[in-house]
Amino acid sequence: MPEISLPLISRFLGLMLLAWQPFFSGPRLPSLLLCCIGLWLLARRQVDFSRSGEQRLGLVFVLLLVPVLISLPGSFDLKGSLLVVLGLSIFFCVGLALLAGLQRPQDLAWLNRWLLLVVLAWLLDGFVQLALGVDLLGHPILADGRILGPFQDNLRLGLFVTLLMPLVLWDLTRRRPLLSLLLILAIGVIAALSGARTNLYFLLLGLALLLPLFSWRYRLSLALGLVLVLLAGFALSPVMNERMDRFTAMAQGSEHGLFQRLDHVLSGRMSIWNTGLRMARQRPLTGVGAGAFEEAYPHFAPADDPFLKNRPYHAHNMYVSVLAESGLPGLLALLLLAGLILRWMLQAPPVARARAAPYAASLAVIAFPVSSQPVLFSMWWFPLPLLLLTGLLAALQQGKESPGPA
Repeated sequence: MPEISLPLISRFLGLMLLAWQPFFSGPRLPSLLLCCIGLWLLARRQVDFSRSGEQRLGLVFVLLLVPVLISLPGSFDLKGSLLVVLGLSIFFCVGLALLAGLQRPQDLAWLNRWLLLVVLAWLLDGFVQLALGVDLLGHPILADGRILGPFQDNLRLGLFVTLLMPLVLWDLTRRRPLLSLLLILAIGVIAALSGARTNLYFLLLGLALLLPLFSWRYRLSLALGLVLVLLAGFALSPVMNERMDRFTAMAQGSEHGLFQRLDHVLSGRMSIWNTGLRMARQRPLTGVGAGAFEEAYPHFAPADDPFLKNRPYHAHNMYVSVLAESGLPGLLALLLLAGLILRWMLQAPPVARARAAPYAASLAVIAFPVSSQPVLFSMWWFPLPLLLLTGLLAALQQGKESPGPA
């Protein structure tokens, strides 16, 4: 049995950021505990900011925080913006604690192994729900046929398994390609039956990154199997059938303009993005305030906007959301952050780059600009990109510096 140590506790709580998502309080409790660890490390001066991981994490949070601070004076929801500032401060301490628990290659291997087990447990629970009508926790399948697994009141099952797929299957694909192929097909079924098109989109993006790791024989088998799985998933999912009908209607319809047809297919996303861009055009330097999208929406939406009565609380796209809420400084900071991560990867030694590649792959799927993403600075969502980021920074740091004690 491994000795209980602060790094082990940090790794375990990092795992709980995702594993505890379906349960009471979600990631709030492990985030709070990790924040306390980070604050304790800072108070005891046990954070070594001479190391590249801590330096880069600090730079990341400076880039995220400065545009938020700039947006404060004119925010349409000052309280919401201040909560974003508080949340980023908390998550910086969480990131420090995570780095403390991921100092050695075996620490990353431990995290990857347990994240794979979490994904497998979620998949099993989803298939039990499909077969029996209730999952292992007694949660029923939705009336419209959506599979939620242990996430009884949200659609995060398909979201998490597709986004984690590149990370948890990266090494498995190299060692056991057949098993990896079967798991990809299983994730495809859950993604199709979750009833959210975004999950299928993330599935295809992740698959594009994993495909080069397969031989040609497995690539062909995977392509054929995935087509069959998705067809079966659509046949079993009334929600996805209705979404496909929208695509057919868009291709055949001519009574409405392209904007209206795309808006119908994308469930109003075009209208939301249009209003978000109007916010950015009218407030290019400050935006409407971090976390203030919902409050600002009626002030910028056109008169015929379909969401004036039922206002969206975010833009359903990370880049549009950041641009609307914190203006050009926020968007430029986000793009600079993506460029820095790419530069850090390219500058790393081959061994460190290979170790960081699974984390970079899942981060790339999250950051792909042409997609619909949750609110970046939210308590349930931000822990996922933060965990991936700290894993990547730890892997790159291990290639340059000797790790600290376990």
